[in-house]
Amino acid sequence: MAERINLLQVVNGLAIGGAEKKLLELVKHLDKRRYSIMVCSIGQGGPLQKDFEALDIDVVVCHKRNKFDLSLINKVARLIRECEIDMVQTTLLLADLVGAFAARWSGLRPPVISWETVSHGENDILRTKSRHVWAYKAAMKRVDKIVAVSREIQSSLIQRRGIAPEKIELIPYGVDLRKFTRRNGTFDKRGELKIAGDRVVIGTVARAEPYKGVAYLQQAAVYLVQQHPKLDFLFVGDGSLRKELEAQVRALGLGHRIRFLGFRNDVHEIMNAFDIFVLPSLTEGLPNVVLEAMASYKPVIATAVGGVPEAVVEGETGLLIPPGNPAAIITAIKRLTSHNKIALRMGEAGRKRVEEFFSLQREVGSFDLLYQKLLSEKRGA
Repeated sequence: MAERINLLQVVNGLAIGGAEKKLLELVKHLDKRRYSIMVCSIGQGGPLQKDFEALDIDVVVCHKRNKFDLSLINKVARLIRECEIDMVQTTLLLADLVGAFAARWSGLRPPVISWETVSHGENDILRTKSRHVWAYKAAMKRVDKIVAVSREIQSSLIQRRGIAPEKIELIPYGVDLRKFTRRNGTFDKRGELKIAGDRVVIGTVARAEPYKGVAYLQQAAVYLVQQHPKLDFLFVGDGSLRKELEAQVRALGLGHRIRFLGFRNDVHEIMNAFDIFVLPSLTEGLPNVVLEAMASYKPVIATAVGGVPEAVVEGETGLLIPPGNPAAIITAIKRLTSHNKIALRMGEAGRKRVEEFFSLQREVGSFDLLYQKLLSEKRGA
């Protein structure tokens, strides 16, 4: 058997965020017979560290001494040399900067892939913090490929960041289809959550932060539950707005109808308690949770931002609405709750779409092909 490829994954911290969780999923499913994987968290560790370590791989945390700690580059460069790294992949901005320069300074110059997972809208750090622009452009010159998770991000990289199209590889997120499935006795959470069988449940899974638009969904929920006695809402996710939104609901006496469950590890099971899934985000890349809802046979109502329209086909797998608009959320929910057959048909179509275009097997296979291509080009150079 050929020697395993030494693959270094550099990430900016191990928080419970979308990009970090997708990295964990990718590392978990790469073929360990082919890849010897090391994860280097720069800046700080985080709660996901134990999950990476549970995969029986090496995890190194390089703590940041100050805001602009250039020693991180030397630390990662030394790691690349000592571990004879063949390939470097970076996730999130600080990791992009440190990983790209470290690979060059290591002397080995392994191919570098930047995994671009976030939207480049108004919250783009390179629009709001110009001091990062020079460093980012210099780093990207040292990167071999940038992986975009959606066509929207691909376009943004070209138009807003000036990246050459040929440097970008499109690899959409994928969902583990074995984990997300139709409701059955094992995964039915309604009993545990004390939800009566005749209730219609509208659910979301999102951080309780302003950019996720959960306040707009809460406004819509308050109106709808007072109009429809059998309609309930479940908010899954924690964040800075949770206590405030929860207090507002309790003050109205609606706490039993609009419930905030906080952070959960059983999202794949809770998803099956929903009848309709809503994502009211103001900005997005390609939201994995939308794909998970579709894989769970749920019709989706989501804002038409970022890469969302690439997943949700209007009128076929769900409904697309403008961001920051509670009235649009209300109208969409009324439409699907009033036409159950349409909602069920959308759920079936969503599952088929994920199976065809957004499976985890397809995502991992695409990364594997990219790794092999870059290594082959380096060896042939």
